[in-house]
Amino acid sequence: MIQKEITQNIQYTFKYNTTMGRHGWLRLTPAYSVRLVEEILSALDYSPKCVMEPFSGTGTTELVCANKGISSFALEINPFLVWLGNAKLEAYSMEKIKEFLNVAHRLTLDIDSFVPAAFPPIHNFHRWWGIQQAQFLAKLKTAINTIKDTEIHQLLKVAFCRIIIELSNAAFNHVSTSFKESNDVLFSFEFGKETYLSICQMVARGASIQPLVSSKIFLQDARSLPNKYIGTYDTVITSPPYPNRISYIRELRPYMYWMDYLETSEQASELDWHAIGGTWGKATSLLATWKSNGSLPQYVYDIANKISIADNKSAHLMANYVLKYFEDIKTHLSAVYSGLTSEGKVFYIIGNSNFYGITVPAECIYVDIMKQIGFINTEYKIVRKRNCNKQLYEFVVSAQKR
Repeated sequence: MIQKEITQNIQYTFKYNTTMGRHGWLRLTPAYSVRLVEEILSALDYSPKCVMEPFSGTGTTELVCANKGISSFALEINPFLVWLGNAKLEAYSMEKIKEFLNVAHRLTLDIDSFVPAAFPPIHNFHRWWGIQQAQFLAKLKTAINTIKDTEIHQLLKVAFCRIIIELSNAAFNHVSTSFKESNDVLFSFEFGKETYLSICQMVARGASIQPLVSSKIFLQDARSLPNKYIGTYDTVITSPPYPNRISYIRELRPYMYWMDYLETSEQASELDWHAIGGTWGKATSLLATWKSNGSLPQYVYDIANKISIADNKSAHLMANYVLKYFEDIKTHLSAVYSGLTSEGKVFYIIGNSNFYGITVPAECIYVDIMKQIGFINTEYKIVRKRNCNKQLYEFVVSAQKR
């Protein structure tokens, strides 16, 4: 029974990360808290030899581990997030950091001399950026791409990612992106320069906090782990996408288009289809004809059936979405179980969801899928109440290999 006194506990959200060095380099609302990972690690009754994070996202788990001197590696299906996470994990010398700031200052001084790059082909571009902001970003992109030093170029791009959003009309008053009125009339290149240099200072402060051990993020679909990973990790700490139809690809579009990881909406929807929990673009039509393999506990199909007969035109689609999500998660958990060392432990930070008044108890379903696979000591605990709906909570689901 969920207790009424459970609160939002913002220390367990991405907001806690914003002042935590490299963790604050880029905002991603669904990101989970540094503090939560630290608490999971401190509560272990053993010293992990290697932690694996199969849904790297912005690199939270592996960066916490690297800062604590714990060996780790991570997997991620999105190539932009692979780049960002590895940039966070890089060791930067103080000489490089100083040079990075000097180069940033020089580029902003000369910003008017650079030919602007082409605006990225994101749909409804000027809903995102006014003309002046877009021109500034396009010139800054060209300027950054003149720098050949790999580490300096990387830090300049991290700061560029941040200013992409700082100068946009995006508003973050909801878990999914919304838009505010453009402030194009009030914008000046001088303001853009000051903003970028301020961001560079923030990035430099984070870069100066050196990880104690190295870590790496690999481009990989978490549903299938290559043999090279088997037996290499004894702990998993991760937060997979929630079964709530929030698309990471949709939220990451502004970065991915400006950084040339996306060129077309078709590429975006293709990547979303391959990501667990993706339903944006092409994924929506493919879900309509998707067929279940019948491998989940029966009550999950009963829940999906209730969703499918709800009074909504998307009811059947959402029923398929829920089933595909958990069948994909079962495939993933089976792969994780095979690669985990004997008596190794897993920790999944996950939220429940609600479709048309029908609750999808993700925490219970994860526990029961884990039991099907062979995990023991399966349990969940409530972490916090999520602010988007009074019925939605975040949990840590844990289990151990036999």
